[in-house]
Amino acid sequence: MENQRKPKWSRDDMARAIRRNEFIPFFQPKIDLVTGTASCVEILARWIHPDLGILPPGQFMSLIEQAGLIDEFTDSVFRQSLLSARNNKLMDGVGMAMNFSSATLQHPRFASRICSVVDEHGIPFDRITIEVTETSFPENFSSVLASLSILRDRGFRISIDDFGTGYSSLKLLSKLPFTELKIDRIFIAGIAEDGKLTGILETIVQLARKMHLSTVAEGIETKKQLDFVLSLGCNIGQGFYFSAAMRNIDAAMRNVERRKVRNEALQIAA
Repeated sequence: MENQRKPKWSRDDMARAIRRNEFIPFFQPKIDLVTGTASCVEILARWIHPDLGILPPGQFMSLIEQAGLIDEFTDSVFRQSLLSARNNKLMDGVGMAMNFSSATLQHPRFASRICSVVDEHGIPFDRITIEVTETSFPENFSSVLASLSILRDRGFRISIDDFGTGYSSLKLLSKLPFTELKIDRIFIAGIAEDGKLTGILETIVQLARKMHLSTVAEGIETKKQLDFVLSLGCNIGQGFYFSAAMRNIDAAMRNVERRKVRNEALQIAA
């Protein structure tokens, strides 16, 4: 039913929205679970539609891909994000992460183009994380491997997103130069209802540790979930517990600081 209600836009509508910068970045912090501070912000696209207001990716991403505009869309949102971070003191030492589609990653000039854009904005390569969703990989991912290998050699970080939701997880981990593993939110959300998930998550974190990968727990919404991922030894957390995705980087970082202060106060009280 939801798909039937979803508005349909033409390719021209989408192209016009890209040119007008109607697709903009929102920012959600990724938190170092040892220090409680933001180590990175993830770039999440939203459509500021002139009539319908703020639209989430589920309303437009598949249409962007079907229209063949994913490269133009990605370039626009990524450039806006880098511009927002440049010369922002709150972003000193804080990285940026963005999910790139496999179609974009397969482009033979993707790596050189990304390096050029990041360099143009004066941001060190090692502060940029390229996130790749596990389920989006093509069967023959040699072109993706080529792009990611070049970027890793240049200092970029590479993250496998939504880990555990596909069937090719272990194959991808063995072939691609990942530095980070993001545990899908469905595992975190289900810890209270399904005891088996605890064993699965413990195994994932142990695997990541043995492969020298950072682990990110997505979808943390409660103190109980935070305590659980801490007990597992996850390095980084992300979710509404710390901050929703915000249009302004400064607002997202203030949310993190407020949460850190509250948590410290609770520890003192305990």
